[in-house]
Amino acid sequence: MATARYVCPECGATVERPFRTASVMRTCENGCAFDHHVREDLLARIEDVPASERPDDWAELSVKERLFVAMRAGVVSRSDL
Repeated sequence: MATARYVCPECGATVERPFRTASVMRTCENGCAFDHHVREDLLARIEDVPASERPDDWAELSVKERLFVAMRAGVVSRSDL
């Protein structure tokens, strides 16, 4: 069974799990809030959103909001999730 690495959206800490899904809900070991940890490869693809398609407040958006922008831009598809 393949594993996947998930990233804390707040501090960047990673954790591996023996399954592949878009995100996992967990509390970070670094004391961050209980939140969705996003699969590492999805997080990397979010950065492929062209600057011209990023909203002005891109830097302030949460990982979840950036993922929605990436989906609207066609960088991430439903099948990637």
